[in-house]
Amino acid sequence: MIVLIEDDEAIRDVFNLSLRAWFKVVVFENSELILSNKADVPDVFVLDKNISGISGIDLCRFIKSSERYKHVPTYLLSAAPDIANAAQAAGADGFIEKPFSIKSLRELMLKAGSC
Repeated sequence: MIVLIEDDEAIRDVFNLSLRAWFKVVVFENSELILSNKADVPDVFVLDKNISGISGIDLCRFIKSSERYKHVPTYLLSAAPDIANAAQAAGADGFIEKPFSIKSLRELMLKAGSC
């Protein structure tokens, strides 16, 4: 299962359509369930860098310090030119640059989900 936290409906649709043959994709528009430790533990987290309430960077730091979620591969998603540095600083396992190709997204999620 992939947990995607993304407020852009088009990006959510791309994830669902391109990955549903391999994964269940669960989408949240904000971080509430993660921060309260109420979300199921997924195979992979994908966090948009800019989400409401808390940034994807801060949410990644929370995930990586959480006993419940710290082992889950976590990727930051952004069109920002500094996403590689931001992902590394937040402790993410990697990043996805917007725009991304469906093929590269699928390959990355398949690899990450098998960790």
